[in-house]
Amino acid sequence: MRCLLSVLLLWAGLCQPLHSQEKIRIAIGEWPPFIGAALPHYGVVPQLISEAFATQGVSVEYGFFPWKRAYTEVKQGRWQASAIWGRTPEREVDCLFSAVVYRDEVVLFYRRDKPIDWDGSLAAAEQLKGLRIGIPLGSAKQPVLEQAEQRGWVQYEASGDELINLRKLTAGRIDAVDIVKGSGSYVLNQLSAKERARLTTTQTYETWDYHLIFSRQLPESERLQQLFDQGLRELQDSGRYAQLWQSFSTPPHP
Repeated sequence: MRCLLSVLLLWAGLCQPLHSQEKIRIAIGEWPPFIGAALPHYGVVPQLISEAFATQGVSVEYGFFPWKRAYTEVKQGRWQASAIWGRTPEREVDCLFSAVVYRDEVVLFYRRDKPIDWDGSLAAAEQLKGLRIGIPLGSAKQPVLEQAEQRGWVQYEASGDELINLRKLTAGRIDAVDIVKGSGSYVLNQLSAKERARLTTTQTYETWDYHLIFSRQLPESERLQQLFDQGLRELQDSGRYAQLWQSFSTPPHP
């Protein structure tokens, strides 16, 4: 009987995989054209993140949330990570930040009949006095304009998503929308031709880096961050990172 039991235990052990693949749960939200539940692989950003982790033997489970809730899920440790976010001092208190996943240029959209002439500096921001700037809920304020707001020169209004904010702008309910070129160009095409004709942008006034963030509430976060950064480096070194962005028809950002 003991021999039979030993054989069964040995057989059960042999039937087990040598190691089970680790899984990370990442909270994301709709951010077309980069992230979307209806996009192949959920978009180029989740595909890139999944492939980076795959090089390290880690699989990814994604969950879609409104952006503000996605951040809260990670902050409180219910989900391990979220993608993708700009670095701010407030967020660094709650989260660890990966290497840069994506980089884009920030502009202000405004109405042609209410032009904005600004060189992007804080010194010149006083001339924006009274400007109402729209951003999506959960989005970070750009540092230079946040300082301008602290001085009482501009006012941020957070609501909805980027499309809602551009429509508020065309309707004259706000004076500008703070947005990166990549998503701004895409969302602009969701407007009617008449609405698009009313809008234009300032020159680029900031470069914004986006990262995968990891909850500081979880003990495995630092290790997972290091695994991801290593996987991202491997994608970059192999040329796969550039290939993904090229297939997405966006110039790669090393």
